[in-house]
Amino acid sequence: MPQQLVSPQEFLTKLEGCFSDPSSSSSVWLTHKRLTYASDGDVQMQEDDENDEDGPEYEVLIRCTQGDNKFASKIPASSLSTFHQTYGSLLKSSFAPLMRKRDKKKEKLRSELLSKKRREVYVDVNIGEDGKRGKGRRQRQRKIKAQKKKEAEREKFESQSSGQKTSGEV
Repeated sequence: MPQQLVSPQEFLTKLEGCFSDPSSSSSVWLTHKRLTYASDGDVQMQEDDENDEDGPEYEVLIRCTQGDNKFASKIPASSLSTFHQTYGSLLKSSFAPLMRKRDKKKEKLRSELLSKKRREVYVDVNIGEDGKRGKGRRQRQRKIKAQKKKEAEREKFESQSSGQKTSGEV
């Protein structure tokens, strides 16, 4: 089937039909291309002082291909921004049901674990006085090592939080 050239509004309605058609599970291919009207193969932009400051404005060709269904539209440069707004909202509304939803339970669990870890950093290890010799010596050494590790984590956490505050204030 040859490609059909349709108006921008008709293009959007046909595109919406491509996304909403449940019987078709084929891919939808969208292409954008700036149209130039040069007869030769190479397009060379020439700067003319007589022309507008922005230079010449070109139309945009947008194509949609879904299986054998092919259609395209030429969008003038003057109405390109309004077309892109409606085109973007159409794409968002079409893709929203297909997107994977966020797993809020996992995010909440991660944040709770992180806050719990931050609270534990400020709780010191109870080393105690007994166990300097004999059976309790190893336990005491482990507690001292754990306390040093917590102090290092506390310093790391405080340096990170102070770095975030200073970068946020600037």
